[in-house]
Amino acid sequence: MRSLAAAIMNAIENDNLALPTLPEIALRIRQCENDPNLDVITLTRIIEHDAATTAHLLRIANSPLVRREVKVADLSKAISLLGLNYCARLAISLSTRQLFNSKNPSSEVKMREIWQNSLDLACHCYVLADKAHLVPEEAFLAGLLHKIGALPIINMADKEDRYSLEELNSTIDKIHPMLGENILTHWQFPRAIADIPQNYEDHGRHTSRVDLCDLVTIANNKMRNEDERLPWSDISAIERIGWHSSTVDEEFYQMTTRIELAHDIFNS
Repeated sequence: MRSLAAAIMNAIENDNLALPTLPEIALRIRQCENDPNLDVITLTRIIEHDAATTAHLLRIANSPLVRREVKVADLSKAISLLGLNYCARLAISLSTRQLFNSKNPSSEVKMREIWQNSLDLACHCYVLADKAHLVPEEAFLAGLLHKIGALPIINMADKEDRYSLEELNSTIDKIHPMLGENILTHWQFPRAIADIPQNYEDHGRHTSRVDLCDLVTIANNKMRNEDERLPWSDISAIERIGWHSSTVDEEFYQMTTRIELAHDIFNS
């Protein structure tokens, strides 16, 4: 019997592996976000077609997460207050939730597990971005999509329904980085995000300055079970963010409230 990994690689070689496509709202935002003429009205018209994303942005605009004191009741006001780039990035991020679904009950459980893990990691990245002087909404998107390569693997497993959960998990661990980079490159995301699936577990990675991949690496190690967590001294990103390995736990303790707040807001 052919293994799931072999089936995936054969599909890749024959160019018939079905990759996920961006949700329509995300695609429309991606198409216009670099337009210098993009304005609040245009972005509002795109986002308002998605009721769930609209409600989510309004919730964020009225939350302590962005420290606004003005009550926001409509989407255009929220976009004006939060900014075009912030809302565009978050709308893309939030819309990807619909990709993590399956008609197969067992696969649906796995999809939800990966989505929840990615969302938790993204919340850590959102808060870590302030420490690293990076853009929070970009860090959130980077965290949310770091394991997007698992989706076509789960969908392939669905087709034959004869692979064990152990084999599925093993195949995801081995192949999701390559597929994730392929998907994000196909979606035309910048290399700072598209390269993350291949690099976030390279704990000794060298780069001249802290970047989005560093945040995903740090958050991913923090979220491991204690018996699986690598020593912080082995994570090169710790130095780039300006921390010492001996103070990481204290740094995270100080961020606990904001991470929990981010989770409450984004997980609603």
